[in-house]
Amino acid sequence: MRPLAVPLLLLPWALAAHAEPLPGFLDSHEYERRLPGANLPIDAYRPVSAHLQLAEEDGDSPAWAPANTRLVLHKVRFEGGTVFPLSDLREHYQPLIGRQTTLGELQQYTARLTQRYRQEGYLLSYAYLPPQEVADGQVNVVLVEGYIRDYRVVGDIGPASAYLHQLLERLATERPLTRETLERYLGLAERLPGVKIDSQLAMARTADGATLLTVHARRKPFSAAVTVVDGNRDDAQALLTATSHAQTRFAEQIQASVLLPPGNDQVHYQRLAYSQYLDAGGSQLLLSASRYRSEPGTRIRLDDGRDITRKRDSDRYAIGLRQPVIVRPDEWMVVQGQVYSVSEHFEDRVDGLPSARDYDTYVRALSFEGDWRKVEEGHLRIVSAGVYQGLDYLGARSDADYDLDFLRLRLSGLQSDRLLGNWQGVVSGALYWSDDRLPDSERAGFGGQSFGRGYPRDQADGDKGWGVAYEVNYSMHANWLALVQPYVVVDTAQAWHNRGPVQDAHLASAALGVRLGDGRLFNVALELAKPLADVALDSLDRAPRLTLTLGVQM
Repeated sequence: MRPLAVPLLLLPWALAAHAEPLPGFLDSHEYERRLPGANLPIDAYRPVSAHLQLAEEDGDSPAWAPANTRLVLHKVRFEGGTVFPLSDLREHYQPLIGRQTTLGELQQYTARLTQRYRQEGYLLSYAYLPPQEVADGQVNVVLVEGYIRDYRVVGDIGPASAYLHQLLERLATERPLTRETLERYLGLAERLPGVKIDSQLAMARTADGATLLTVHARRKPFSAAVTVVDGNRDDAQALLTATSHAQTRFAEQIQASVLLPPGNDQVHYQRLAYSQYLDAGGSQLLLSASRYRSEPGTRIRLDDGRDITRKRDSDRYAIGLRQPVIVRPDEWMVVQGQVYSVSEHFEDRVDGLPSARDYDTYVRALSFEGDWRKVEEGHLRIVSAGVYQGLDYLGARSDADYDLDFLRLRLSGLQSDRLLGNWQGVVSGALYWSDDRLPDSERAGFGGQSFGRGYPRDQADGDKGWGVAYEVNYSMHANWLALVQPYVVVDTAQAWHNRGPVQDAHLASAALGVRLGDGRLFNVALELAKPLADVALDSLDRAPRLTLTLGVQM
């Protein structure tokens, strides 16, 4: 067998386990778009890197004989191996049969078999030349097809270790082990709420290919985050989120969010979300309930030139399932389906009139969504899509002229590209379409970071619309900061209503700012943005908007 002393290679595994959720501007159809949101560098949405420590096989010449040992090769015998047909193995060595060669050249051909195992996805499998007499021209080649016979978990993560063991058991059932399987189940383990893992895997040292996986796991049972946004046009508000991680064998996550203080717009927001794993395939149950109330000062402009203000009170409940489809070091794809209910009460008041019109809407709908992330050298790509179907039963009704059996579609994405040096370009866009008159909760919203940086976050919405933005930034590092990133952004958006008196919206703005962060606990962004198209409907002018954003992880 091979000597036990082999080099260790650190393989970076970029898994989308604890990456930031999708940027808000990729999905702006819920009231969360009106809340304070972090202004993060685009790389915050990359998959984070974990590490698998893999003891790699040494491809140098065998130590039992000099590499320049000469022989005339007559026959190659193979021990072990089930992946490649015997005819393929014989053909591999055919160029050496019947001619004089060296042990070093023979070792090179054997190393190519190991490379072929790697190309076919067998991470722990390899070929080698055992100690032997080669003077008679007969050579033995051993094929070791590795698998995980056992695993060991170091560290206490509480009852959630039961689910971690389910994932690791899946690794122990495949012989020989493929890279795809290893990536998937270690990737799912990385997704356990509040759990971090580091894995060590040795190459097989026995003829049957058995090896041991060691997983070092640790858990943060609770975490908290706060995002504060202040500006020259807005009151300071903070979105506080507290999260409980994996307290039971279901590896669940419970998250509670609240917005404080209400501010001049009297915004009240609370949300409670629950998720848990259902099986070792990564399926998750999703539950959420939220309430949003506001009396915004941002006007809604009608076709006849009048403005109205809208007081809203909304409750939303959802239940669904999520399933990861692709789990790779540089790629992640997840799909989810939900059934949700929205109950809304509105009071519309026309400027200058004392009376108000109030009405109620009850939405019942199905949604199917998918998110995909792909990391390549110098690039990050994110695509998100959704199909939403309203149900005109189960208590659905409206006092307004809304189509409760609506169909709406959403497609959004971004791509970052490394330019010269530390320069980076980021293009993003979103497209929303419906042929129906949508309830308020279903409309696409624009403003703020959703393709309208020079405008309030609730500047415009519509039954259909689009937005695009392009950012150029430059990343630097300071002694006590992981990132200093000045940037410039231009964006534009258009929103239409299929029916009704609301005026179409055209947004365009330019912004410059700087982001600061330590890459772990806090981030700060200061931005100055100028409207270039419609006037801002909170101030009825195009004056610049200065915004300070602070995010803290605890």
